[in-house]
Amino acid sequence: MPAQREFKAVFFDLDGTLVDIHGPLYNAARSALDDIGHDPPLTREHYHRALESDDLYLGLPEEKRAEYTKLAFAYFLAEIDRTERLELLPHVHETLAELKRRGYATAIVTSRPGDSQRLVEKLAMVGVASYFDQVITQTGTSMRILDKTQSLKQAAIRAAVLPQACMYVGDEPRDVMAAMNAGYGASVAVSTGPASFRLLSSHSQYRADFVMRSMSELIGLLERLKGGTGTEAEEHS
Repeated sequence: MPAQREFKAVFFDLDGTLVDIHGPLYNAARSALDDIGHDPPLTREHYHRALESDDLYLGLPEEKRAEYTKLAFAYFLAEIDRTERLELLPHVHETLAELKRRGYATAIVTSRPGDSQRLVEKLAMVGVASYFDQVITQTGTSMRILDKTQSLKQAAIRAAVLPQACMYVGDEPRDVMAAMNAGYGASVAVSTGPASFRLLSSHSQYRADFVMRSMSELIGLLERLKGGTGTEAEEHS
């Protein structure tokens, strides 16, 4: 990646990036583990301890992971569908406001299925709907919706911005994968979802170009890139 980069569009994942999802994730994981007969029942302490050690399968043996993943995904979709009020993560509101003030094209590109208008209404309830030019959700409920590559390509076309001038901000390696596959100029990961800062910084296949601990770092990152002063500490390309 060249030292100096000026982006015209900043697009975001939703869950874990802009919105806190540890409550729904914990509930989904606990229900999935109960279904496959895992004992003892999952506690919040065990859940957080496992994520801190990058154990996304919560200690499950290899042969149970595929079944657990499908069940947890289905339970998670049910959890977020019935959660009416989104819980914004710290620094999200002011960061989005500043991006719009500076004239960036913005969008949410999420793996959430369903009607995008319903999601817009939820975003309006917490005062951030007006900060987005586009809100793109997925069709269907199979695990294929986790790959947002085509949606990211669509978002760039709708914004009339070349993919190389687009940045995608997410919280998981699969967000980085989608940004790479869509030809985006940069992938940024924030460690406010299930993946730790360590995992995002060192993933063997899908390592983000930049990793942040919170959304408060994004404006500064854009300024440093524009001025060609991005630092090695945060750049992983």
